[in-house]
Amino acid sequence: MKVGMIGNGHMAEGIARRMMANDINVIAYQNNYEKSCEQYEAGYITGCTTSMPLLVNQVKQKLIYGVKSSETVVSTESGIFMLVVPSFAVEHTLDELLPLLDEGDIIIDYSGNDIISSKELELYCSKLGIAYVFAGVYGANHAITACSKIFQSLSPGNATRV
Repeated sequence: MKVGMIGNGHMAEGIARRMMANDINVIAYQNNYEKSCEQYEAGYITGCTTSMPLLVNQVKQKLIYGVKSSETVVSTESGIFMLVVPSFAVEHTLDELLPLLDEGDIIIDYSGNDIISSKELELYCSKLGIAYVFAGVYGANHAITACSKIFQSLSPGNATRV
């Protein structure tokens, strides 16, 4: 399983480390590429990219391509993208991300967003065929099931520690 993580600060690093300890590959995107490289070298993430908006051989943006591809083929499975950004940056981040996603993709929002905004975002994303999961308390049931391994790796009772 691969997850594209947008934001890679202190909280995101902890989330990424726990997912990596549970065999979930994490490809990170953030503005501070140097920090992403340090986290990659330390083994906290599987890979990192400098941008969402740079096209690669007419395949979608680097982050999306990294999550949805193997070495030889682009997967038809849902791409899973996690937002670990401040609540004020959620809408701007989604404005960049949503045009790049396909029907069936999943967004997990680990921001400090409020429930009312999250419900609105879930409704908007659902109209695009994209599942939106607010990690606090709200999200589409099929997306929660698809992402269960991620949530299990982040749960406080998880036996695997980093």
